[in-house]
Amino acid sequence: MTAVSLLALVGVLLLAVGLFWPRGLFLGAFLYLGAALADAFAKGFFSGPAQPALVLGGLLALRGESLLLRPRLTPLRRYLVLLAMLLGLFALKALPHPGGSLPLLLTLVHAGAFLVAYLALAVGVGAGVMCAMQDLRLRSVPEKALLSAPLWSLRRLEQGYLRVGYLATTLGLTSGMAWAWGYFGSPLALDPKEISVLLGWLGLTLYFLFEERLQGYPRMALLLLAYALLLFAFIGAPFLGSRHPSGLGF
Repeated sequence: MTAVSLLALVGVLLLAVGLFWPRGLFLGAFLYLGAALADAFAKGFFSGPAQPALVLGGLLALRGESLLLRPRLTPLRRYLVLLAMLLGLFALKALPHPGGSLPLLLTLVHAGAFLVAYLALAVGVGAGVMCAMQDLRLRSVPEKALLSAPLWSLRRLEQGYLRVGYLATTLGLTSGMAWAWGYFGSPLALDPKEISVLLGWLGLTLYFLFEERLQGYPRMALLLLAYALLLFAFIGAPFLGSRHPSGLGF
């Protein structure tokens, strides 16, 4: 992996962290712009599609950071961060990715991140579904809602575990893309495991992007779909000819 690719990879991870830790947006944008500048010095300014994508993603992340003190514009900030992360993934695809063996530490980080992700999301998604059902009961038959868990406690469980699971999934996805450089020759391969993880991560990202507007059944559906895609990567993809180099389900 080249230094430019590593900067972009860590930048995507920091932007994901920035959804919950504001400082991550500035650091992620700084790495994006640093990666673009390093690539420009190595190959020439705007010599490929990766540099404009990194510059645009970095500027969008900085603009998103500037909206932190305007809570009414939180959906816009999350939207800008999502665009910046997608531009970072595109840049990783466009950057050169020489093959070669990867250190054991990266493999351990990748597998450990997904272990944490599956455990945290199992609790977070379950609490989120219960929270959505409780919200529906409160709106339709509030007397039955008294027999269920309090909405505020379910919400705390949902938010805490979903955030941990989302960050761990992002770490697992980005480290997996680095892993794919050595085995597939590309960070985004048409592999059942990688595609399902990427779609599941996008589903979780959309959930955090629209969480204030999602209620009831759409909220449950998006959570369950994202978690089902991640479970498919763990259970189903190995039986569909996945080229994942490990015999494990990570």
